[in-house]
Amino acid sequence: MKKRRLAYFLTKKFYYLPLILLGVVSFGSGCQKSKQSNPCEGVLSEGMPTQVGLVFVDGQTGENILLAKNIDTATITITPEPADLPSEQGVIIKQSGSPMHGSLMFHIADTKKGAFKYRINIPTVGSATLSYINEEVRSDNECNPYYIRVTDPVIEDHEFTVSRINSRLVFKITL
Repeated sequence: MKKRRLAYFLTKKFYYLPLILLGVVSFGSGCQKSKQSNPCEGVLSEGMPTQVGLVFVDGQTGENILLAKNIDTATITITPEPADLPSEQGVIIKQSGSPMHGSLMFHIADTKKGAFKYRINIPTVGSATLSYINEEVRSDNECNPYYIRVTDPVIEDHEFTVSRINSRLVFKITL
């Protein structure tokens, strides 16, 4: 009987110990201060890169030169200025029904402000010089307070018309 009373006393005494530990752990983890969260953490705040489409039109016949002469894109050179920019390789869009049908498409630098030029040389056809200015514009977005806007796009050595389709500039150049 004495053994039983001792076992009962020890069981009763240690019965509350796990409950007390559980309460301390719950209270301790609930009272920890969390660090201030950064709303911009993990947010990719870049826009679509700007693409340029150049449609070369024969001034006498009115036909698209890139499609009519079956120009190979490997022969076209696109030289950026300043020279620290990477060289670009263009693609001729041949999908009928596309708003870019018959255009030479390539990306232009739109990640830093300043004046930029690209010299496009097409063997047996001619060359054209694209120039534009990137402006830094303030935005209301706290994760990306500034963005770059492409302004004043011109073809320096030929008649042209320019239109904008989303993040693409489309030039119709008369040679």
